[in-house]
Amino acid sequence: MARLEGAPDNRITKKVWIQASADTVYRALTEAGWLSHWFCDKASCDPRAGGELLAQWHHGKARRKGRALITHLEPGRRMDLVWVDDGQGGDPPSRHTLSYEIRSKSGMTELVMIDRDDAPIDEETLAFLAEGWNSVLLELKDFCENRERAAKKRPPRGAARTDA
Repeated sequence: MARLEGAPDNRITKKVWIQASADTVYRALTEAGWLSHWFCDKASCDPRAGGELLAQWHHGKARRKGRALITHLEPGRRMDLVWVDDGQGGDPPSRHTLSYEIRSKSGMTELVMIDRDDAPIDEETLAFLAEGWNSVLLELKDFCENRERAAKKRPPRGAARTDA
């Protein structure tokens, strides 16, 4: 379950345990087709340092787009992003960074997410954002665990079917 560890200096740290491989979690964070199942309605991602993550959300007739640059990437272990367009319009966003650290432990994967924003945020807004991250990370957890369960049910490619 995702939990708030404290939010000094406009920082939210969440940890979630996922019953899926580190590879599945990494792919869910970096593959466009997988991102569109749990994070947004449409995505593109170039998973490399300097690459972009583009996300689009649809709310009725309204559409919102966001764009982040990947500043650091260790495949299967870590990804850092800086949001350069949060889709809200108006002034350029403050420096808003996300870091994901993926750790395999005891047959599970621990994901640590750190959300930092250099813009001043009041405690109420910070609490609202922290609660929003609970929902987002639970979506990620459900997606990864369901994906892994479905993969285990499928017979390996080339395996003979026994029900024919």
